[in-house]
Amino acid sequence: MRPWHRSSMAILPLVLLGLTAGLLSCAPVETGPRVWIDFPLEGSQFFPETTVSVTCHAFSREGVAEVQLAVNGEPYRLVAPGQPGEEFVEISTEWLATEPGDYVLSVTAFDMTGAATNPESVMVTVVGEAPRLMLSPTAIGTDVPPTGTPLPPVETPPPASATALAPTSTLPPTGTPLPPTATPQRPTATPPPPPPRIVSFQVSRSQITVGECVRFSWRVEGAPTTIYFDGEGVTSPDSRDRCPTATRDFELRAEGPGGADTETLTVMVVEPSPTPRDTEGPQIQNETGPQQMWAPDGSSCRGDEPYQFQARVSDPSGVVWVKLVYSIDQEPEQSGGLQLVSGSTYRLDYSLPNLQGDGGTFHWHIRACDMVDPMNCSDSATYSVSILDCPT
Repeated sequence: MRPWHRSSMAILPLVLLGLTAGLLSCAPVETGPRVWIDFPLEGSQFFPETTVSVTCHAFSREGVAEVQLAVNGEPYRLVAPGQPGEEFVEISTEWLATEPGDYVLSVTAFDMTGAATNPESVMVTVVGEAPRLMLSPTAIGTDVPPTGTPLPPVETPPPASATALAPTSTLPPTGTPLPPTATPQRPTATPPPPPPRIVSFQVSRSQITVGECVRFSWRVEGAPTTIYFDGEGVTSPDSRDRCPTATRDFELRAEGPGGADTETLTVMVVEPSPTPRDTEGPQIQNETGPQQMWAPDGSSCRGDEPYQFQARVSDPSGVVWVKLVYSIDQEPEQSGGLQLVSGSTYRLDYSLPNLQGDGGTFHWHIRACDMVDPMNCSDSATYSVSILDCPT
């Protein structure tokens, strides 16, 4: 054989290996959750009343939440792993084989987002009752000979047929799988997903006063198709503000193919406390007042100069007016308005042109009213000073 021919024969397998690796690298990579059954195997056989341990493995990058076992398309048991949320778990659950017949065992895994795998199935057979060993009863004689009479010789019956005593087939102990039979067609029924679950439903305040508002917030897990808050279609997670005018309930409902979940919160609405009505008049504090008064009798007399009165007045409802009320001896009272200086201080510069040089007594006090309807009024203490003649 020529050297170049031997070299080409050695290279050919390497080329085929490279093409195979290239084709495999182009194959799509499955990224969703997956599940497979480790036991029992396809075609396994069991006796009635046998407890079969169904073992499977599940994988999901989102974390495995639970695995559902179905028998002939009907949900049988839902099992969670020891540590929910792990990517790769092994789960075992038990199935009781009852009546003889063929059974399809299916497992479906759900990840933490509610996504489900396609069901993985195997068919097993529960065979009829194991044959029991049946022995012929021993014949019992009915005629007993008299005492002393020799008994006839006992005839030894021929040995029983091995076929009559032995079972028709040798079966393994209970629980041992039998050799597989023909592979049946796998069913395509998919169990429904689990119902959605409301994991959080909160309100900012459970009691408010009329006119105030609250905020509701929530979060739903699983596979909801619709979520309603207070009759309004919403999403998850989400929140809404409400301003109830009376005590009432607020409902959150999540619905899906596997069922529904509902939660209710109550917000209590109370009336505001009434503000007490102001029934007191203003508080009046005299600041200054005349120390003495001069009766006018000429241009040189200070009786023509105004006298200054001041008072500090305050009221929580506001002050509507302040007046100086005065009289001379027994004459009727007269009044004059005070001017606001700053804050709650009022002042009146007031001349008394009717004073005469005959002397007398000047009486005065401060009156103030607030802004309440009807008004509350109050008076200060009354003060008196003597009217003096102009000095000569």
